[in-house]
Amino acid sequence: MLDLTATPKKDANIISYVDAMQLKRENMVKLPVIVYNMRSKSEVIGEAIYIRRKLELETVVEKELTGCYIRPIVLFQAEPKGKDDNTTFEKLKKDLIDAGVPKTHIAIKTADVNELRGVDLLSEDCPIRYIITVNALKDGWDCSFAYILATVANHSSVVDVEQILGRVLRLPNTRKSASNTLNISYCLTSSASFHETLAQVVAGLQNAGFSSKDYRAVDAQPTMPTIQAPNPSVAVSQARNNLRTRRAN
Repeated sequence: MLDLTATPKKDANIISYVDAMQLKRENMVKLPVIVYNMRSKSEVIGEAIYIRRKLELETVVEKELTGCYIRPIVLFQAEPKGKDDNTTFEKLKKDLIDAGVPKTHIAIKTADVNELRGVDLLSEDCPIRYIITVNALKDGWDCSFAYILATVANHSSVVDVEQILGRVLRLPNTRKSASNTLNISYCLTSSASFHETLAQVVAGLQNAGFSSKDYRAVDAQPTMPTIQAPNPSVAVSQARNNLRTRRAN
């Protein structure tokens, strides 16, 4: 029996190992990982929506210049049902809809609910831009369009954090994008325990070949007081000009 995993157990008999340098050389990972520690769960939600919309404007220009289609996806990790104040997947979906996200852009993937069954997330006809999960995406799931991990759950397990973070590291098309913004992955959290655990994961991945340049930790303030999308035509024009300037330089 062969086990393909990013998190082998301590007593695993490892017969083949791919280190971080190989992944970077083959353009398989989005680096650096930008970690934002927000002040509240509501700010995590708002910032995730804002960053995803900004990334999608970059993808419009990316497709014009390279022909490659990318649709940035946010992975929201909700809390399990329990306390009344827990941000469960039902509450999180309602918060997204209240913020103006269309229902068709949201899918839930939990142990009991699977709205991704039979869905091709890489298709240009697929509308999904937000996936809400608890632990169902922790292992054995992969979509290179996943750019942002936004967690409103508390964590203590290094392996759990490493596995869920790994869902947003795959680089689309195994090639670098013309826009540097699309070569980066993002992690948003307001949980002190998650932030501390992530620091342990970073240290562990550095031992596997990643360097300190591959990570950024930011105690962030909200980018915008509201989560309304910028004017698309103006933003696309600005993104196009910025991208062409970078390529010319």
